[in-house]
Amino acid sequence: MAANNRIFYACQAVIIMTHGKAPSANGVVRGLQSVGMSSNFTLEQVFETGQLSIYENIEDVADIEVTLEKLIDGHFLLYTLASQALCRTSLTGASKKRCDIYLGIFDDGNDNATGSAPKQVCYNSGMYTSSVSYSYSVDGNATESVTLVGNDRFWNADTGPAGPNPANVSWASDLTGVFDGTDSPASGVVRRNNVNISGSTLPAIVKSQIDHLNTSTGQSGGMHIQSISVSADFGQENILELGRFSPYTRYATFPIEVTSEFEVMATSGDLVTVSGDGTNLSNNPITIKDDAGTILTLGTKNKLSSVSYSGGDTGGGNATVTYSFSNFNDLLVNDSKAATSN
Repeated sequence: MAANNRIFYACQAVIIMTHGKAPSANGVVRGLQSVGMSSNFTLEQVFETGQLSIYENIEDVADIEVTLEKLIDGHFLLYTLASQALCRTSLTGASKKRCDIYLGIFDDGNDNATGSAPKQVCYNSGMYTSSVSYSYSVDGNATESVTLVGNDRFWNADTGPAGPNPANVSWASDLTGVFDGTDSPASGVVRRNNVNISGSTLPAIVKSQIDHLNTSTGQSGGMHIQSISVSADFGQENILELGRFSPYTRYATFPIEVTSEFEVMATSGDLVTVSGDGTNLSNNPITIKDDAGTILTLGTKNKLSSVSYSGGDTGGGNATVTYSFSNFNDLLVNDSKAATSN
């Protein structure tokens, strides 16, 4: 089998499965834009009195990381696949769920990642969701980014301590009919016009921009929102025990801060009053919806953490206001699809 001359988007495929299950078409990531992987080896240097040279360079548990970005397009979200849909009902449950991530590298002379077994398979075992983020902008496509962390990665015929041997899996049959040149979004790729502003619940200060505009000019129209982003970092720390090298589990470092940012085209300044004589903030419910069925629910206790007014300079740019909010432990993500079977 001749080696590839390169690896590019058409000869790669990623499958996310429940930990311990062999890869199947149910876990194929659709609309994937990028995949990145890294391995970090922990070394601790030990020296001794009386000798300049190192006494021992001790290796501790290695950490691996996989970062994926996909379009929001009506197919299963990455977070849904990684958590087996627990992200719809429980942040705690989703943070504990483990998954296996398979990267298949196919012949770079084929048009699609299918039709034969991959030339290389990377098997990332027992991965935990470390961070998630969602981005909507007037420029470009809506995207989801997920980072997963773990301690076990195997290539090709290497077998791990838990989980199937990826070399024995029939990728050709699993991907038949998935990447055959006819794959397409389930709902269309979400763009700026597919963000359901009227169906979303936005903070009062963000809505105040259009409220003020309507009051002063009588105009109707949108809130001139330029971008919305939502993100959360789970941490995921190892727990070790005596008599064992590998961690026996990982845990999310609660409380988990969930941040959201709204960039708005400024029409009336930022309209935020700040008083040093008392409190300034109140709780805000936030829910973001799009036409692909994605629903990001951030609870009711989001508070404004910062506001910035910029732009409108002599270079010709427009002034914008960015409102940043945060809550703790409130994030549910629903893609409005049937239950996963990966």
